[in-house]
Amino acid sequence: MKKLMLVSAIVLGTVGMSMAQNTANQAVTINAAIIQGLTLSVAGGPLNLGTIVAGTTPAAVDPHTSPIQFTLTGNGTSVVTVQYSSVTLNGPASSTLTFTPTIDGAASSANQATAASVANNATVTLGGSNYSAQDYYFWLGGSVGTVGAGQTPGAYTGTFTLTVHY
Repeated sequence: MKKLMLVSAIVLGTVGMSMAQNTANQAVTINAAIIQGLTLSVAGGPLNLGTIVAGTTPAAVDPHTSPIQFTLTGNGTSVVTVQYSSVTLNGPASSTLTFTPTIDGAASSANQATAASVANNATVTLGGSNYSAQDYYFWLGGSVGTVGAGQTPGAYTGTFTLTVHY
């Protein structure tokens, strides 16, 4: 019984004691930059390749004179990656043609005739000042190459997609 009372006294005696505390703090600054979201619009569609005679190689649509213009709006001074791929044009009786696109781009819509070629997965840098909306323009051209002599006659159609991202 004496042992039990001794243990109880030790436990009760330590309950009221406070433990020494040791605290450390360090602050860090949090920064964020908000930039313009990307928007992409198109004007002048659809791209008409015209009537093609089987067994011939039609002229390519030159992006310098193309009626198809994409307008990109994004954050000034940002680098943007441009992505696109060939398009399967579907025709009658499961026939297909492959459209191989060419893209030219410039910082001004007035510069279509002198726009530079933009390869798939290439980057372009938007002009202007940082944190301001800035436009960049792309024009779509391309061709279907040589059409085989046995190509099924009829209408062919497909959809081209231009993708841009920061």
